[in-house]
Order: sequence, then structure tokens, then C-alpha cells
Amino acid sequence: MERTVKCILVLAVAFASWAFGALYGQVKAVMPKMSADSVALVQSRADHYVTHHWEGVDLSGFKSLDIDSEPEPRGNAFRLENHLAAYFWVLRMASDSVADVSVKNLMDSVAEVCGKGEYPTGYDKLLAAAEKYFYSLQSPYYCEEMLLPFLDHKIARSDIPEIEKSREKFLAFMIRRNSVGHVAENFEYVTFKGEVCHLWDRFSEYRISITKPACNGNGDGEEYKVEKVHFPPIMVVFFTADCRDCREGIVSLSYSAIVRSLVKEKKLRVMAICTEGNLSSVSTIIPKDWIAGSDGGYIARNRLYSIRHTPSVYYMDKEGTVLLRDASVSSAIQFLLEQ
Repeated sequence: MERTVKCILVLAVAFASWAFGALYGQVKAVMPKMSADSVALVQSRADHYVTHHWEGVDLSGFKSLDIDSEPEPRGNAFRLENHLAAYFWVLRMASDSVADVSVKNLMDSVAEVCGKGEYPTGYDKLLAAAEKYFYSLQSPYYCEEMLLPFLDHKIARSDIPEIEKSREKFLAFMIRRNSVGHVAENFEYVTFKGEVCHLWDRFSEYRISITKPACNGNGDGEEYKVEKVHFPPIMVVFFTADCRDCREGIVSLSYSAIVRSLVKEKKLRVMAICTEGNLSSVSTIIPKDWIAGSDGGYIARNRLYSIRHTPSVYYMDKEGTVLLRDASVSSAIQFLLEQ
């Protein structure tokens, strides 16, 4: 069994170098599904790998690492790039606590060895490499959360002026905002009919209805009835009216068998929010059983949600907790199929 796990890690490392070096920007790597026992074993091996990966490696090479251009076929920069590709790939399989400690130790060591001097230092280049691998939408390694320990390390450094941390603070803030496992930020939107609504209205636990009983001799009166409401989960599609990909994405969702089935069975609500452009221009392609509205550009102006591509799909459970964040339409459909 251990040999099998070692082989899995070796294949993962080999694929990491191949994917980044040969197909960067052309493919999106997908981790294969494994049993719970296999995942635990792989995670254990990954923990060991990332803990000891940098032992004996000359970290001063980060001074010459140029992540903005293709590395030379030979030389330390190329070897170091391969080390990074393997390390970053396996880092995603390690447990959170071990990964955080490993990143901190690496950043501490690089800061000590080549973290001083004219910008960009080796420390800066390592941070830029982590951003390129984990934050670029075209990267096969794309995983925003994996960038956080790198950003947090620089933010926590007392020897760096606060003004030089502004970009890292902004990125960390946006990655954490509406992240998976947290309650979604509320926002206001206007429907086709001009009604002003809020996202949180869709997660209200109680509904108050007002009835007027017949006159009983003492004049008309109002009775208030409080009902507990169980709303299904909601999928929010952020789009711009003039975006062709957005229109195609909305149509794909509207024709998706799993989406239509869940909506019909009242196990899912779909909300289409226009963040730019005229909402009425897409009225013909938004299904009647969807919730549709325009935020008037409020979300974008206030950086309320991370929308790095459109259409951008979020999925919240019945309590408003984010379970899917800034995803593509195809990823959203796959997410529903796996529920």
C-alpha cells in the first residue's frame, strides 16, 4: 500500500512539472477521486513531502528566479522552477496545518537567505510565483486559498512598511470574503418589476402574513400570522448584460437537466444578478422560475463579491453559507451533480 501511495505522489509531482511547463494555460488539472482511506494515506505522504522538500536545496537561487518569462533549459532557475512546481502541487494535498507550517518555514528561510536588497528580492519572487501558480485563472494549479499563507506571511512581517503590503492585504481580503464555509454578504437588487429586494430576504427563517378578518362590530382589524419558512439552497449567477459568454452560460444553466429538475422540485432557487448593463436586454433568456435582478453596479464598486470572470456562480445552502465560490457554469453543474 505504501508503495502505491508513493507512486501516486511521484505521478502527481511528474504531472505537476508537465502540466505547468508544457500545458500552462491550456488545461485544468483535476484531482482523481479516491476512497477516504486512500485520501488519508496520500495526505500523510504529502505532509511528509512538503515538510522535507526544501532540505538541501540552495534557496539563494530565488534571487535569479524569473517567473515572468520562460526559464532557460539549463541552470539553477529551471531546477528551482521544477522544485516549485512539485512543491506547490503536493502542497494542495497536504493537511492545512502542515501546509501552513511548511509555507511559513520556507518563507522564513527565503527571507533570511535572499530577502534583502533591491526589489525584487528572492522573497518577492517566491511570493510572485505562488500568486502565479495559485491565483491565475489559467493555471492548472488554480486554488486561491492556497495563496493565503504566502500573503499572510508578508502581511505579518514587522520589517516591511505597511504601504508595501497594501496589495497583499487586498488580495487576502478578497480571497476570504464570501469564502466557502462563511455566510454570504448581503446585497440589494432591483427586479424586472422594479421591486427592491435583498439577498438575505431569501434566507429569512420566518414570514409574517397579515390578514383582515370580517367586521365583528368593533371595526376592522388586522391579524398577524408568523410562519416558519424553509427555503431551499440558492445559486447566484453574476453576469453582465453585454457578455456573450454570460448569455451562453445562462442558457446552459436553463437547459441543464439537473438544474431544471431541482428548481421544479423546489430544491433549488436560481438567481441571475446583472452587475453591468441593461437587465431587460436579457429578459428573454432568463427562465420565468428564476429570480432576476440588477444590482446597479453596487457589488463591483464595493468589491462585495470576488467576480474574476463572468458569468460567476455562487452556491449557498438554505442558511446562506457559501458552498461554491466564483465558479464557472460547467463547474456549478458538476457541483450539483455531485451533491
